[in-house]
Amino acid sequence: MEQEIVHIALENLKQTTGIQAFWYDKKPLDGVLEMTINGPQQTFVVGVKRELRTHQMQEVEDYFHLYENFLLIANRIFPKIKEELRQKEIPYLEANGNIFLKKEGLYLFVDTQKPQGVEKNKRNRAFTKTGLKVLFYLLQHKEAINLTQRELAEKADVGLGNIPQVIDGLKETGYLIPLNNKTYVWENRRALLERWITEYVTALRAKLIKERYALKGPWQNIPFDTGKTVWGGEPAADILTNHLRPEKFLIYTRENRMDLIKNYRLMPNKNGEIEVLDMFWKNNHGKTAPPILVYADLMWEGGKRNKETAEKIYNEYIQPNL
Repeated sequence: MEQEIVHIALENLKQTTGIQAFWYDKKPLDGVLEMTINGPQQTFVVGVKRELRTHQMQEVEDYFHLYENFLLIANRIFPKIKEELRQKEIPYLEANGNIFLKKEGLYLFVDTQKPQGVEKNKRNRAFTKTGLKVLFYLLQHKEAINLTQRELAEKADVGLGNIPQVIDGLKETGYLIPLNNKTYVWENRRALLERWITEYVTALRAKLIKERYALKGPWQNIPFDTGKTVWGGEPAADILTNHLRPEKFLIYTRENRMDLIKNYRLMPNKNGEIEVLDMFWKNNHGKTAPPILVYADLMWEGGKRNKETAEKIYNEYIQPNL
């Protein structure tokens, strides 16, 4: 998929600007791009995305600061994100040939082409609603991929018949490599985490939303039954890091409306401060959702303070287990 995006982008770049570029599939990231612009040859370290989402901006910024000659190639970049990239002077190339490049006295900006469609692969069962639940567990417990399928289904709280489809989907996308019939090893789990967040936001999160409730009194004093109800988003981030004073409130729960009213005196209110989502996993993480989900909440919500706190959570709780 990534190479297809690159080749389409380079062909459209040539048609749009007359610039000929050459792609090499090699490290340190997804590949290296060489192009000649007004005489001198430019060489770029390239990161490739299908669609750049807000929660991925921090990763792109990190690459931009790490590699002096970084270039982002994406199938599509939404206008607000393109504007943010330009403000930060991060070079990009879209599959349709639109390009922004400001480097060493060179300025190239084309934004006239309509979004380019890239033919989608057949639906990958690893990234369906149920598949995302399985991946959520596997991203937290990488060794669980070598459990029996029945054990993994029980741990992930899904039906047994879903497990082989998820495993096949992970093999198809290259995130999982079979050593033999029963043993697998992981490949590029950071990229899998980023894809999980994107798919979670677009395919699963909206289906989890229950309703909103009014918050009365300090949020820290609500006596949740943590086996059934936990904090997510900004409150969870504050509990994990003591770095973020929450302005928006989010909980995940297995309790129904009457339970929330009776047990915690939360009152349904369409303008209430607390957003309530279904808990889609078996909880054993204390007062908060698992750090991976808190990280996803913060990156989805966006904003500088959320991104800074998300990085703290990633470095302390997530990266060591990837």
